Amino acid sequence: MNRMINLQQDEHVLYTLTGLLEIFDGVQNIYYGDLFLTNKRLYVISTKPINVEKSFWFKGEMRNIEHSTLIVGKHRIAIRWAYNGNLLYFIKAFQKLDVNV
Repeated sequence: MNRMINLQQDEHVLYTLTGLLEIFDGVQNIYYGDLFLTNKRLYVISTKPINVEKSFWFKGEMRNIEHSTLIVGKHRIAIRWAYNGNLLYFIKAFQKLDVNV
């Protein structure tokens, strides 16, 4: 996939992964698609099994990493398998973010 996304004026992409993503926000959903990490949000684009685009904004949110699970506020995103990209580099970039931008 690896398509480009619409960014805000002061937003830039730090890293992207393509693969299988499991998201829990009260309902468990599994998507195959792209996960973008920007300086402001995690952004998911998936065409399988359904078309979905979701933004998880960092401002005012907390984050934690546990077994490849990225937490933004009430949302948990578990990366089960990375098809394209390096998961360890993605997590390191996520850990270095100052989410209160």
